Amino acid sequence: MKSFSKQHWQRRGMVLATIGTACLTFAAVAVGGSYRDSAHGNSDYGVNRSAIDPALANYATGNCAHCHESHASIEGREPEPSHGAAPKLLFARSFNRERTANPYLETDNFCFYCHNEESGPRVRNEDYSATFGGALSGSGPQSILAAFNQTSYHNLYDIRNFLRGTPGFGHFTAHSNPCSACHNPHLTKRNHDPGLPGFPLLSAITRPNEPGRLWGESETMADLLDHYEAPFAFADNREPAGVGQEDGTNTPDYVTFCTTCHNPDHYLWSTAHGRYLKKINWGNSGLRQDKHGALGRDGADHFREPYASPASHQNNFLLSCLDCHEPHGSENIRLLRRRVNGEDLEMNISALDETMSHLCRRCHTDDQAAGAGTGEANRWEYVHHLAPGAPYVQNMCGQCHDGHEGGGSGSIKSPIACGHCHGHGMNDSWAGDLQTGRRTF
Repeated sequence: MKSFSKQHWQRRGMVLATIGTACLTFAAVAVGGSYRDSAHGNSDYGVNRSAIDPALANYATGNCAHCHESHASIEGREPEPSHGAAPKLLFARSFNRERTANPYLETDNFCFYCHNEESGPRVRNEDYSATFGGALSGSGPQSILAAFNQTSYHNLYDIRNFLRGTPGFGHFTAHSNPCSACHNPHLTKRNHDPGLPGFPLLSAITRPNEPGRLWGESETMADLLDHYEAPFAFADNREPAGVGQEDGTNTPDYVTFCTTCHNPDHYLWSTAHGRYLKKINWGNSGLRQDKHGALGRDGADHFREPYASPASHQNNFLLSCLDCHEPHGSENIRLLRRRVNGEDLEMNISALDETMSHLCRRCHTDDQAAGAGTGEANRWEYVHHLAPGAPYVQNMCGQCHDGHEGGGSGSIKSPIACGHCHGHGMNDSWAGDLQTGRRTF
């Protein structure tokens, strides 16, 4: 039998005493309460570590022992993975604080022991584009670990440092798992199964400042004061997963959820970029508001459906963050989804150049859709220069199209990289005398 230090037994003893008291006090909850309703506690598809170590085969699916080791051994040995004592009686440490960026390994995060494609239970989790956006099942990452090991991702090291160093998140301790910032493992539900009652509003998320309750089962995009129009998932069927309502009645309020952290008041450091991320103002007051948020739009309307028809009587469409972004990771930069508004993107987006228009044209009218201007896909002469209410007169072309992509004096670059004007909190002030003063996102 493996020997353990005195400190090991003291640590386990203190936690065991706490767990024992909780079980005695909340016996009814242990039988039929919130944990048993969660994805991990469910008796049919809940957590089960027997694929990692057969010694746990006699433990019921959903049993606490699949994650927490209340004893030092089972039948004389520590069950796999055998890494010794860990806080909260977990069978391994919650997070490897030395892993400052991806690629992540299974051993870097406690959750990855199950939520991966290579070993153990191999819990299958597809990305938002497939689960709710209509992308072909099996076409993207098939696990949470795989999602995080893509081009762009929520950096777990940065999440940990932000919550540890920001007032209002005192529950997040030195031993907390960064995943628990958005997911309480004892509450989170299986939200991707259309066969379960309550789909698609079964919640897997908890707000970082409210870890004790699920978010998004009763809080929906329809509750927001500004108009929400659910995008297509496929054909004329709306997100989420083709069963959505036009006004977002069954789309979780991801705006309030995401802006818990991504707001004008917080500084979010990015290890990958070596700078602070842009502050997001999705409201209608303050600095750097966005028209994709609550700021009313100005100028002409050139939308594709389902936005074109209601645009005649709606001054604005407030988007959900997940209409364009993946929550865990993406093959594109900026966590941009690979499928938006019912159509797959034609190519990966790797820079803030004209390839960004593969995203924009999912909802906005390019020259091909307008049948005007150049008449070509991913070209935007019509909406910028020719359409009624277009913002820029079509002369002095070189003032904007000259040199922005490396061309010398007198060279004309068309199209201009989308990132010069379009992005969170941006305007067209770079255009000098031709600037309009409009917000451009």
